[in-house]
Parts: sequence; C-alpha cells; structure tokens
Amino acid sequence: MSKFLIIILFASFNVMAANICPFNDPSELFALVKKNHPQILLNDAELESLKGEIEVAKQRVNPEFDGESTLGESLGRKIYTTSVSLKHTFELGSKRDARIKLATKGIEFGKEQTRSQNEDALIDSIVKLHRLRQVYELIPIYKEALETFEKIHRSFVKRKSLSPQQQVEKETLGLAISDYKLNVSQLEAEQVNLNRHLSFFLGQECTIPFKALPTKISSKNKIENESLGNYSTLSAARKLVEVANAEYERESSLSIPNVQIGPVYEFEKDGITNTQTVGIALTMDIPFLNTNSGGKARALKGVNAAKIRLRNTQMESQIDLKSWQTKYLNFSNSLKGIASRDELEKKHHKIEALFKRGIISTSLVIESHRQLISFYITRFEFEKGAVEALWNIYKINGEFNKYEI
Repeated sequence: MSKFLIIILFASFNVMAANICPFNDPSELFALVKKNHPQILLNDAELESLKGEIEVAKQRVNPEFDGESTLGESLGRKIYTTSVSLKHTFELGSKRDARIKLATKGIEFGKEQTRSQNEDALIDSIVKLHRLRQVYELIPIYKEALETFEKIHRSFVKRKSLSPQQQVEKETLGLAISDYKLNVSQLEAEQVNLNRHLSFFLGQECTIPFKALPTKISSKNKIENESLGNYSTLSAARKLVEVANAEYERESSLSIPNVQIGPVYEFEKDGITNTQTVGIALTMDIPFLNTNSGGKARALKGVNAAKIRLRNTQMESQIDLKSWQTKYLNFSNSLKGIASRDELEKKHHKIEALFKRGIISTSLVIESHRQLISFYITRFEFEKGAVEALWNIYKINGEFNKYEI
C-alpha cells in the first residue's frame, strides 16, 4: 500500500475513531441514505397524508332531518301540529366524481413532485460524499507540507546567524506555515460538518470511513439516452396541467345546483279531530343570479397558466440537459487528460527526495507544495462538477434509480 493511501486511511480513521460507521463500500452507504434521508422521509410522509384527500372527496352529504311542532288555540279548541321531514342531498353535475378526479390528479402531481425533491436530496448527498472523500485526501497533503515547512523553519531558527536571503526564506516559511495551519483547520471543520450532515442523512450518528466513500468518477464519452419522458420535474408540470383541468371541471360542476328530496309527514290535532298528511319535499337553488361563472373563469386562467408553465419547463429541460451534458463531457475529458493521483504522488515523492539531498531551494519547496495542492483542489472541483452534472443528467433522463455511486 502506498504511503499516500496510508496517510489518507489514517486520517479517515482518526476522526471520532470510537464511533466509525460500519460500512465497507459506497453502494451500501448510498442505499442507507436512500432509506433514511430525513428530507425523503418527510416528502414520503407528506405524500401519504395527501392520499387521504381521495377519502375526503368520496364523502357524501349527510341526510338532513327537519322537525317542527306547534301548539295553539282557536275558538276554544286546542290545535297541535307536528311536521317532520327527512331530505337527502343529490349532488347533480357529477360534483362527487369531479372532486375525486381532482384529488386523484393532485396525488399524481404530488408523486412526481416528491420524486423530483427526493432526487435533488440524493444528488446533494452524493456531492457531499465525494466532497468528504476529497477532504480526507487533502488534509494529509496539507499536513505533510506543513511538516516539511516546519522542519526547514526549525533549521533556520537553530542557526546563530542568517544571511539576508536566509532571513527572507525564514520569514516566508513562517507565513506559509501560518497559511497552511489555517487551511488544515478549515478542512478539519469542513470534515466534521460533512460527517455530521451525512450521518444525519444516514440516520446514524457516526463517522464515515474513507473506504465507504466513492472514489471513482464515471467516465463516458457520450450520453446515450436523451429522453425527457420520465423526467420528474417535467412529469410534475404535466400533472399540474391535469390538476388545473380537473379543477375547472369541479368548478363547472358547481354551476349545477344540488337537489334535496325526501319524505314529509305532518300531524295535526284540532280538538277531537286528527289529520295526517304524507308527501315529498323538494329543495334546490334556482341558478338565476349565480352560475359560478367567477369560479370557472378563475379555473380556466389556472389551466392556461399551467400550460404556459409546462411549455416553459419543456424548453428549460432541453436547455438544462444540453448544459449538463456539455459540463459533464468537458469536465470528464479534462480529468482524463491530467495526471492521475498515482502520478501526482510519484512526482511529489521525487520532489521530496531531491529536497532531502539539498538540491532544491526553500522557495522551490514552498512553490512545489503550493502547486501540488492547487492542482489537487482544481482536480477536485472538476470531479465535483462532473459528478453533479452526471447525476442531473440521470435525473433529466428519468434513469436516476438505474445507477449506483
């Protein structure tokens, strides 16, 4: 095992080493993130609660009971009257069906919206996992450079006298040491922050080891599928049009009045005479002043707005897909053309060996380490960009669940 990898593993196992997550590979880690991510759990719970809207929509109007009793007197005779009726409401205009359809379309829209939000949460988690791996790799490089600078600086401090050039080198090393210490502190804070967030996503309070983090960046020369048919954001926009149409149908159904109909029984006692009558009661609104034209007009505007939103989403999806593809191919091809980690490590060891032999000046040692770290940072930015672009392409193509990290 190379020295570089040993340093990385040592760093990864020394952060909160008493509580290391029991994962061995990225796929195991990713599966747990899919299962326990708090945003995904919340989205799924809200979707389940939304499903209750269908049961609400299916509810029928309760029968209406009406009773009345009066007592009076006429010409010395007592008059007692009782009237009762039981009326049931019939929702004309398919109001109930319209409510059920609206609720159903709302759930379908909620599913697509939830899928889109869940995919965004997972993309964010994937990027954070790659970033944590990068931090694990960067910290040992900074510390090794810092150790080299401090060693040289101590040699200058021990000398009784220094030439002007050596004094400059000493002060320059002091600045470099302070700068690298700040960078190490910043990276360690980022490492803790990433570990805490990712352990929150995992549902386990532990530190993620280096071996469980993704190290490979998928390299593709061409993106095969360019279909937007199953893109969650676009599907949600389509479902929103259906929701708007269902809302218009519901508003149209409200223009037809309901009818209340049922039996009526009346009993009247006038002195010694009893009279009983039975009939049918009918109650309904007369659509003379209001046919819900305002509600229908508002719903129709909602349909038009949803269609415009769908058209914009379709155009923007094509733009996003091309943009992500361009970004991914540019970053991926750039990564292929630059030095690998092993090549960088060999060059770094060669520089260290030359320095120990006294061949390289102090200024070149500082500059070589600075260039090495700068190259790693740039490489990591390209890796992060490629990963983010690739998974967004998977999302737009509707292939998110086909791939593992």
